[in-house]
Amino acid sequence: MSNEHLSSDETPLYLRKRYLIVFLAFLGYVNLYTMRVDLSVAIVALTENRSVSNEDGSIKYEQYFDWNSKEKGVALSAFFYGYVCTQFIGGYIASKFSGKLVFGSGILGSSICTMCTPILCYQGIYYLYIVRLIVGIFSGLSFPAVNAVYSKWSTPMERSRMAAFGISGIYLGAVIAMLLSGWLAQYYTWEWIFYTFGIAGFVWSCIWFLIVRESPSLDKFMLESERDFIMNNLNDQELSSSKKIPWISIFTSMPVYAVSIAHFAYSWGYYTLLTQLPSYMRDIVDFDLEKSGYVSAIPYLVLTILLLPSGYLADWFQIKNLLSTSQVRKFFNNTSFFGQMVFLLLAGYFTNSIQIVTCITLSIGLGAFSMSGFLANTLDIAPQYSSIVLGFSNSIATLPGLISPIITGYIVQTPSDSEYKIVFFIASGIYIIGIFFYAIYATGKVQPWALPSMSEMQAVQLQEERK
Repeated sequence: MSNEHLSSDETPLYLRKRYLIVFLAFLGYVNLYTMRVDLSVAIVALTENRSVSNEDGSIKYEQYFDWNSKEKGVALSAFFYGYVCTQFIGGYIASKFSGKLVFGSGILGSSICTMCTPILCYQGIYYLYIVRLIVGIFSGLSFPAVNAVYSKWSTPMERSRMAAFGISGIYLGAVIAMLLSGWLAQYYTWEWIFYTFGIAGFVWSCIWFLIVRESPSLDKFMLESERDFIMNNLNDQELSSSKKIPWISIFTSMPVYAVSIAHFAYSWGYYTLLTQLPSYMRDIVDFDLEKSGYVSAIPYLVLTILLLPSGYLADWFQIKNLLSTSQVRKFFNNTSFFGQMVFLLLAGYFTNSIQIVTCITLSIGLGAFSMSGFLANTLDIAPQYSSIVLGFSNSIATLPGLISPIITGYIVQTPSDSEYKIVFFIASGIYIIGIFFYAIYATGKVQPWALPSMSEMQAVQLQEERK
């Protein structure tokens, strides 16, 4: 496709509806991840020994809930059992019907469940397992659905930056959850962690349904110049939702598995640190709850900051014809994984708190560049089926969220730095597997099974002429 289309949009930047939609998707991701991460910090407050004054003036120590490390590991992983079950379903429904509806409804359901979490905690840990499972189910529906929105609203040469900006909400959500959860637990009560993020998600859902339309052709409030620009750039990628989905081709496609294995490798390292970092900061670096929350947020803040420039850089390499799409995806993905692996290993060997925090920050932060690798790759290889491919990929990539907290719970018993070192070694080995598999099988080309047939292209052209 020529790059000429990219410069032909005469719509002023501040009036471009597609940028507003990406911004709202970004905020949606923020909400999804505050509701995912909140328990990682809250569980420290829920189970730490706190001093309580008796009537006679003596001090005793007690916990809100006396949960052991294995129970906490199950509580942290319960979300992912629900999450993995609905990834593929969410991608399929979004592809066939409405990405807007699935994305918004998933966040709305997560918000309501999050607000109910404090009440259910007091009923027992099994109720916490159940509500976290349900939050995971709703979140699983949402995550791949936004790709169905992007496939209709983003042009090929803008996909890296738009996907990177939207997905940066994930990491800003982690930052907000880490910072705000520790502060709320310290100065108010742990219940307000869940009330705050639940209410925010509910408000966002209302705004999303009010503003967003399924596609440019259905939006009566956007400018005609922008609508024409988007439709002209998508041209042969616009297919009817009634087209039969090539399931066998999807499930036997090596580029799809390259994305999925890379996604799995990234997620193993990410979820390991996401669920364990507050506890690691407390146990090994000896930070208190509030400081642990603040310091744990730094790596995700760096990741958030790096996401947008990394997306622009990836698009720039393509626009300037310096690298092909395939080369961009492999270069950004694998250099990111290698850097993450190196700094994660170094963190396990350092003993100084500044060195540890620096290495973990760099390990997590460099993950920003892989978003212009495997994540944007779903829109390259199968634009119209990208929500399905992402749903499949993220189902596989959710397995680390199920397995990693439980394995870590069994390994880290003392806890000690040698135990955490084993956890880091496992993550590093999985990064290596991801690097080699993606280097061999990834591509930036649209797959033959994802291209429209001549009859379908003619039908779309005829439909446009009748408008």
